Amino acid sequence: MKNFVIAFCVFLVWSFFGLWLYYWLQEDNTHLQSSNIQLTNNQNISDTLALPNLSEIDGNNAKTNDTLNPIADLMTGNSLRALTTDGDILFNYEEAFVITKNSPLVFIPQEAKDFKYKLNNYFVEHPNTELHIISKYSAEENTVSPNMGVQRAKQLKDILVEIGIPSTHLVIKPHITPIAFNANETYNNAFSFLFEPLNQARLAAIKNEIPDTKVIYPRFSTSGILNSPELEKLLEEVKLALDNNPNVSVEVIGHTDNVGNAQDNYHRGLEFSRQVRWYLVAKGRISRHRIKASSKGESEAIASNNTEKGRNLNQRIEIRFIE
Repeated sequence: MKNFVIAFCVFLVWSFFGLWLYYWLQEDNTHLQSSNIQLTNNQNISDTLALPNLSEIDGNNAKTNDTLNPIADLMTGNSLRALTTDGDILFNYEEAFVITKNSPLVFIPQEAKDFKYKLNNYFVEHPNTELHIISKYSAEENTVSPNMGVQRAKQLKDILVEIGIPSTHLVIKPHITPIAFNANETYNNAFSFLFEPLNQARLAAIKNEIPDTKVIYPRFSTSGILNSPELEKLLEEVKLALDNNPNVSVEVIGHTDNVGNAQDNYHRGLEFSRQVRWYLVAKGRISRHRIKASSKGESEAIASNNTEKGRNLNQRIEIRFIE
């Protein structure tokens, strides 16, 4: 009996010790789980706070894309826009220029007629820039040279040159793209304008494109010079050279054969050169101060005056480009 009581007491002691140990371990585990939960929650909160605002990212990217690709921005929408070198909008006309399929003509609505003044004002304030005239045309239009995009932009370039922007600071950028002409075969979102820093390399290349001296044989009548494809081609070349080179001028020199006396031939050559000069000034809207008429008369023959063929060769107009 005594042994039983001792064994029972030992059992109770160990049971009590086991229960105490179990309780102590459970309390420590609960505390550890609580700490883990708190740590996890803190981490979630921290992660959430560190996440960037997606709307802000989209907004920043949109702004960056507009700055890096302004032409893409200009090509969208149905308005006439111009961007500065900083990517700011200079103007935005809801009523844009109108073009007609297969025609080089450009219609400028009343609302947008002051576009040239706004472009010129910006250029005056930023002379070290160049203006790109972006001109859309379609592959479905007639194949001509230069293409319709260039021909239409040339009209706008002439307007801007007339208002005061140097031709050397105007760059035509034709842009071939599908165009949805309406039932009347017109379209009103064909142009946009973009100012860029002045390209000095381009200017240097233009300066090297001054044409060589040209000789033409125009036809004359008692009423004046007769128009011809040769004369029209000369007009185009002279106008392009003067537009691209503000410091260049042209001298139109009349030459004759030796039929008659030298003084009469001098005046005859001068009359011919004056008519060619008048044609270039009037048809090309070129400043009269940049074209001079002179005469060499019979003094610089290039062929023998003893034959009709030689005399015809000597009766010529010489075009010299002077820097």
